[in-house]
Amino acid sequence: MMRAFLDESSRVLDDEFQEYLVGAALLSSADCADAREELRPLLLPGQVKLHWTDESRRRRSKIIDAIVSLGPMNVIISHVSARQRRTERFRRKCLETLYYEFATMEVHHLLLESRSVKQDKDDRAHIVALQGQGLDRRIQIQHRRGGDEPLLWIANAVLGAVSSAERGEPAHLDAL
Repeated sequence: MMRAFLDESSRVLDDEFQEYLVGAALLSSADCADAREELRPLLLPGQVKLHWTDESRRRRSKIIDAIVSLGPMNVIISHVSARQRRTERFRRKCLETLYYEFATMEVHHLLLESRSVKQDKDDRAHIVALQGQGLDRRIQIQHRRGGDEPLLWIANAVLGAVSSAERGEPAHLDAL
């Protein structure tokens, strides 16, 4: 059984447009424990979770090397739109696309990084609405804090590598 671990990112492209990305690390249930054990030692003393924007260039390389050693596993969905302050609609559209893709891939267990109680509740309401419109009812989402699940760090780093490549630093994305 495959599991998906999701994170999101957004960035301004120019004065008019922005991009919203949702990434997922896909791992077999059997590989999750070993992958967690590979990632946990990457934490620095006092660090709760890995987050791309908080890491130095050298640390980013180390993180990417660890992810590459786990094998291929990533999916990214992007939405480009006119710039807006609120991005929840973009997030929902990206997640909707992923949910339908995962249903065709027989990936039914998805873990999203917890944001706030209200936002997590909105995520659950969104998937229930989609299931009412025909989305596979076996798709299940859960939320967990980023510091409690190292496998969420993978999608964060991959999305960070995508953003770095767009800013002219492709080495991390090339490694992936």
